[in-house]
Amino acid sequence: MATDMAHSLRSSRSSFGSSNGFETPSHNSFATSNGDDYDSDGSNFAPRGGLAHFIVCATFGLPIIVFCTPNTLSSVMPPELAGAIPSIDKFQVEGFLRAIQKQLNSAGKRGFFSKRTVGAQVREKFTFEDMLCFQKEPIPTSLLKVNSDVISRAVKLFQVILKYIGVDSSDRVSSMSLDERIELVSKLFKHSLKRSELRDELFMQVSKQTRHNPDRHSLIRAWELMYLCASCMPPCKEIGGYLSEYVHTVAHSISNDSEVQALAMNTLNALKRSVKAGPRHTIPGREEIDAVLTGKKLTTIVFFLDETFEEITYDMATTVADAVEVLITLPHMYTYISYLWVAGTISTEKLV
Repeated sequence: MATDMAHSLRSSRSSFGSSNGFETPSHNSFATSNGDDYDSDGSNFAPRGGLAHFIVCATFGLPIIVFCTPNTLSSVMPPELAGAIPSIDKFQVEGFLRAIQKQLNSAGKRGFFSKRTVGAQVREKFTFEDMLCFQKEPIPTSLLKVNSDVISRAVKLFQVILKYIGVDSSDRVSSMSLDERIELVSKLFKHSLKRSELRDELFMQVSKQTRHNPDRHSLIRAWELMYLCASCMPPCKEIGGYLSEYVHTVAHSISNDSEVQALAMNTLNALKRSVKAGPRHTIPGREEIDAVLTGKKLTTIVFFLDETFEEITYDMATTVADAVEVLITLPHMYTYISYLWVAGTISTEKLV
């Protein structure tokens, strides 16, 4: 049986090309057109259609590639993942699942995805859905197709995420101080803010840890991290389209934990703001991260040339343009608006 599977694998792989060491569908085969754009709850994301896509299952240590159209995938994927289907060619599905299988075999384990429980005599079959499910083990490679020079950094991002949400491979859930959490968030931003492909990878890794997470404390931490990421930077349009739909679904599902719903709604609103403003130019300061984590309001003083001033509030996602919009609504401020200067830092220097 293993011989037949190996033969099937070789036949299936004949239509695959290699890019950066990952197996990807040939761009000359299985071409389809999908012109469906979507705009979830007024967001600016519009993912593109693309190639016919595939599911990869790893059985008896061998990957089996099953080619599917987007319509076929829609019928087998849970509703909250439907938004990922038009952008599935951005994920390195086969490479990731093959690496997972190799990691399991070398460790003598049957599986560590939390989606299902596997019986003693049942072999695990890994799919694209599993790839986007919570796991307590480090990932062996990136979720998305990225340049080879950033794969190791993508893997390290996930290790920081695991530490932040308080999970390790021994099934223990650990807690940490606020200062430690702020330090970890700063580390994530430092390594991803300036690289768009790592920003997308970070978003996908964090969202992965929010799906089928069995521990409430860890789940809350994962959504907290999603909110922080969305407040600081936007994903690309394709990944943003999926995230927008997924977060919208979680935020409006009455079956979800109320705290999870609140964090998801905050994340959705932050995504809309960051898409409009673009990524920050500078890494958020300690007090900005602290304010998001603790719900504090940050304030700064705006001085005018007539020696008057106004105090305004801001957060990690606030731009100078946002501050100006607030000021022009205040009585007697319009005359002086073009002469204002701001004492302190208002999140980002970018005017949009």
